[in-house]
Amino acid sequence: MRTCAVLMLLAATTLLPAACSSETYNKNTNWLVACSSSAECGDASCVCGICTKSCSASEACAANAGLCSSDFAASTQCSVATPALCLAACTVASDCDAGHTCVAGSCVVDASDTCAAHPNALACSGFDEPAPAGWTASIRTGGTLGTVADPRLAGASALDARTTLTGGQSRFASEFATMTAGQLYLRAWLYVAPGTVLNDVHPIVIGDVSKADYGSKFLFSNGKLGVATSNSAVTGSIDAPFGQWYCLRMELEIGTQGSIRAYLNDAPFVDATAIDTLPAGNVHDISVGIDFSGQTDPAEIFVDQVLLDTAPVTCWD
Repeated sequence: MRTCAVLMLLAATTLLPAACSSETYNKNTNWLVACSSSAECGDASCVCGICTKSCSASEACAANAGLCSSDFAASTQCSVATPALCLAACTVASDCDAGHTCVAGSCVVDASDTCAAHPNALACSGFDEPAPAGWTASIRTGGTLGTVADPRLAGASALDARTTLTGGQSRFASEFATMTAGQLYLRAWLYVAPGTVLNDVHPIVIGDVSKADYGSKFLFSNGKLGVATSNSAVTGSIDAPFGQWYCLRMELEIGTQGSIRAYLNDAPFVDATAIDTLPAGNVHDISVGIDFSGQTDPAEIFVDQVLLDTAPVTCWD
C-alpha cells in the first residue's frame, strides 16, 4: 500500500510509530487491528477485540475500505449474537490477513476452541489433535484423514477428509448412549475449496452410522446441500458457499413421528415434521468428515468445531 510505504519512511526518519498492514491503515486510525480499549482505535471503537464500529449500511464503512457485514459475520467475530460491524470484505479465505478467515463475506478473527465449555456434550471436537479423544477413524481405499492448520476456523487445526473413489469413506465417528427418543442439537463448521465437485458426498451422519440404515444426515447432491433420514424423504436444499467457512446446525427430534430442522449460517433451509428419524439400530453415534462418497470425482471437506448435545447450541458457544 503506497500510503503505508510513505508512513513507514516517515516513521524511520522521525522515530514515530507506524501501524500498517493490508487491512489497517486509514485516516490515522488503527482500523481493524486488535485492541483492548477504544483509546487504541482513533476515531473507531474497540468492539469484540478489533477497532471497528457498528453499521447499518456499507457507506458507513467505505471511508475505511470496509463493508457493513452481515449480523452473522459480526456474531462470529464476537462469538455471540451481535448486530452488523464494519469488517474487511472477502470472497475466499485467502482474501483475509493471517489470523483471520472468511465467514459470510467478511474477514473475522480466528476463534478459540469451544469444547471446554461443553463438558457434558455427547460429542465435541475442534480436531486440534490427529487422533482426538473419543473419536474413531475409518478410512477406505483411496481416502485420507488428518488435521491441517490451514484452513481452520478455530484452535490449532481442522479436520481434513478426502476420498478419491466411489464408495469412499474418510471419517471420524464418536459413540454415545443409545437413544430411541428425545432431542439432539448439532453444530458443525465446514469449508470446501473452490472447484471441489460435490455430486454425492455425505459429510455428517447422526444415528447408526456403520449400518446401511444409517440415520439422519447432511449430504451434498449435485452441488446442493440437503438433508436426509434413513426412512423419509426430506424436502429442502441450499447452495453452500465455497472458499468460506460456514456453520451448519441441525435440530433433530428422534422418533417415528420425529422432526428435523437444518440451518446454514442460521438461515433455515429444512423444516420437516412428522417424519421417521429413528433408524432400526437406534441413535448412538455421529460421523463427521466424509461418511460416504458416491461419486467418481475426488472430494475433500474440512470440518471444525463439531458439537452434539441434548441442549440447544449456537454457531459460537
